[in-house]
Amino acid sequence: MAKQTKKFRKVIQQVEVVVGHPVLTRDPGDSDDTAPAPPVFIAVFGNDSGTTHSEVLGSGVLTTSTIVLVDPDTVDRLNDGATPTMVGFAWVDGSTNRTQSRSVRNFGHRETDDASGEDFWAIELSSATSAPLPGPGIPEGASPASAWCILFPWLSMCSSH
Repeated sequence: MAKQTKKFRKVIQQVEVVVGHPVLTRDPGDSDDTAPAPPVFIAVFGNDSGTTHSEVLGSGVLTTSTIVLVDPDTVDRLNDGATPTMVGFAWVDGSTNRTQSRSVRNFGHRETDDASGEDFWAIELSSATSAPLPGPGIPEGASPASAWCILFPWLSMCSSH
């Protein structure tokens, strides 16, 4: 598992290079970028290849309100032919437990000329979640889709650019 954690961290670092800032999770109402992020627990549900019953495929990291990067365990399942159908979110807002689920609009791996893209999968949600979003945000004047479209040109937000 330690090897997978390092592998996943490398994937996140690749996103950070393209986006130009660290991939973090924080309360969007918090103006202090150094505030600790409230943890958002994510479960990716779906069907293994050839099955019709849904189960937990793994987890992921919320990077925008509509994009989840999946963890190495989920990557393995997706590479084996699993299909994600739903993503569940859970977090604590003050003293209140919050949960949401979003259906999957699209999913796929990073499009590259080498096999490394198959270790880097994203899930696009059908609608935005209100779970705490990453910070510190995109630079002034930048297109929110620009970096993600470089990595995942199949995202629906990329077809309008």
